[in-house]
Amino acid sequence: MTTLELIAGRHAGLAFLAWLAGACALGLWVGGLLDASRVSPARRSRVMAALIVGGVAVFGLIAANVVTESRLVVFDKTLAETLAEQASPAWLRFLSVLTVAGDRDLLLGLGTLVLAVLLWRRRWRDAALWLAGTLGAAGLNVLLKSAFQRVRPEHLHGFTQELGWSFPSGHATGAMAVYGMLAYLLAGRAPPAWRQAMAMLAAGLIASVGYSRVMLQVHYLSDVIAAFAVTAAWLMTCVAVRERTDRSRGLTPSGLRSR
Repeated sequence: MTTLELIAGRHAGLAFLAWLAGACALGLWVGGLLDASRVSPARRSRVMAALIVGGVAVFGLIAANVVTESRLVVFDKTLAETLAEQASPAWLRFLSVLTVAGDRDLLLGLGTLVLAVLLWRRRWRDAALWLAGTLGAAGLNVLLKSAFQRVRPEHLHGFTQELGWSFPSGHATGAMAVYGMLAYLLAGRAPPAWRQAMAMLAAGLIASVGYSRVMLQVHYLSDVIAAFAVTAAWLMTCVAVRERTDRSRGLTPSGLRSR
């Protein structure tokens, strides 16, 4: 039995926990790098610039491999075929519930609620950032899907059905945009001791949605990684522009408040 077969079948739960642990560790690391109570605004700006460049670079590398039908595409298809053969119905049923956290209707409802709260509390700049981050990411995803027009892997198990193009993943994009931006806005007003925990929680939730899309065979792994990379770059761009604009006006950006 191959490693992929073990991950897809007998040890699927352990593989998920490893994926989740890695995502939480990454969230903790990035949260620490961007924590206003620990780093200077200048260093935050450098970290954001690095994340933007890194996200665009990762997306570009994956996109180039997808277009040229490279070994990455072969791996994607092999993984999807293995999952179709090995994934248990009980595991797929669990993931079909988990993937709802990235559904468009749920994210739209949550996004509308957050926007309403921001407007009610007269946090106009935060509301503008929220719209730019979430709606901008959604629009970017639509454009990229139309540009690449990658066909989804076959998913005949019946636990979920998806139409439309595959690259990059819309669920992964939506989860990153909504939960990532929400974590940023909440962390800006939370006690410093809570901020990294919030980053870990957001990273774990986002990663769980991405994992479910691959395991349910509605997306290739590269669809999800590419979506995470380009959406992270977009969010960091929105935040960096917002914080630079606020500084030029003598204002304190919400993400830089310390307590």
